Amino acid sequence: MNVSIPEITSGFSILGFDITNTMVWTWLILAVLSVVFIWLGSGLKVRPTSKKQIVAESIYGLIGNLVESNIGPNTKAFIPYFTALFAFILTANLSGVWGLGVIRPPTADIATPFALALMTCVISQYYHIKVNGIKEYLKGFLGPVKFMIPIMLPMNIISEIANPISLTLRMFGNLLGGLIIGTLIYSMLIGSNVMPIWIALGSVILCAVLLTKQYKKIKTLSKGKKKLAIGLAIICMLPLGAMIFVHGYFDIFSGCLQTYIFCLLSMIFISP
Repeated sequence: MNVSIPEITSGFSILGFDITNTMVWTWLILAVLSVVFIWLGSGLKVRPTSKKQIVAESIYGLIGNLVESNIGPNTKAFIPYFTALFAFILTANLSGVWGLGVIRPPTADIATPFALALMTCVISQYYHIKVNGIKEYLKGFLGPVKFMIPIMLPMNIISEIANPISLTLRMFGNLLGGLIIGTLIYSMLIGSNVMPIWIALGSVILCAVLLTKQYKKIKTLSKGKKKLAIGLAIICMLPLGAMIFVHGYFDIFSGCLQTYIFCLLSMIFISP
């Protein structure tokens, strides 16, 4: 059976409403994050006395600095939103690490990044109206001079519509692209869904050899037999190296990068 990208399927339905695997993974991630944040936020003191509180304050300070530097001072109200947004996107992006061909990250379904981008768009428009007032907000679409109104009005409207679309397509395209490339590499070097079991067993055997007296026996072999043993070990480790590269770059590195870019652009779009 070849490695394939998990499709967005409907596992079951509730009251005639289809529940997709994206929804299931999203709810699971939200449940886990809710428990983690409730735990981090419990039992806080004026002076931190536990590592848990130090971690919580570090997260708050990191997100707070990003919000203040990109949106402006006196914008602490946005810290909870961007903390939750950052945590959810990062966890969703990294969920692909747990099994290519088994788990499809929720952010690789265009509905998820679109919903997140739409939330940012609504918050952005509300904040601009709150800061500038409805009159100045609407005047901003008309441009600085009257004779440019027929040109500036449609351009400004399109610009506001393009913001959530660009956020959506950027994240969705990168996540899905990484998923496709990773699947191709798996199919080329590993070939099937059952091969990771062979890779895991091979890695365990190699580690056991290196940590026992068997390694000393290999060192005492003749030159030809030693080369053969080393060659077999390298062949056994190649698929493992491919797995590390796929998940290290396309899941971890790209997932962290896309999380930062999405949150950073969201802050820029919200800034008045």
